[in-house]
Amino acid sequence: MVKKAKTYRPEEFDEIDDRPSRSQLKRDMIELQQLGADMAALGDKVVKEAGLPPEVEKALLLIKSMTKHEARRRHMQYVGKLMRTFDTTHVRELVETAKLGHQVKTAEFQRVEDLRDRLLDGDDDLLSKLYEVYPDEAQRLRQLALGARREAAAGKSPKDSRALFRLLRSLPPFEE
Repeated sequence: MVKKAKTYRPEEFDEIDDRPSRSQLKRDMIELQQLGADMAALGDKVVKEAGLPPEVEKALLLIKSMTKHEARRRHMQYVGKLMRTFDTTHVRELVETAKLGHQVKTAEFQRVEDLRDRLLDGDDDLLSKLYEVYPDEAQRLRQLALGARREAAAGKSPKDSRALFRLLRSLPPFEE
């Protein structure tokens, strides 16, 4: 008995399967688990005020109490499953806002550090600009800048440098 060779018919493959692949489903699930972990990391107060479904809120609050690795992993899978049941746009916005807030704070901290370092390096032009912008604090700025320079030259502890940093941080943003 001779087997007939099956002929290739391209029209059989014209229908495109619109479902996501299994790999894509797994990537989506991992993303939702990470989103849940990020949301839980924002703190209990944020989670409670987020207006999440009660079972999701309860699961997110429970994450911090989990210490065993395997139990935490399984619980995160459960959180990912719960996150699929509702629109996560609001949760994503909360997490992104928190991340951006951290970046803004870091940039502000670095900006103040840069100002302090420039004052310590002897940038008197910057000091005179600060005099104009903050006339009420001009004398204190000058005293702390000169004291910090003397401390750095003598190798002493940076007491005035720290005080100068705190003063610069308490002032409204300075634009050159």
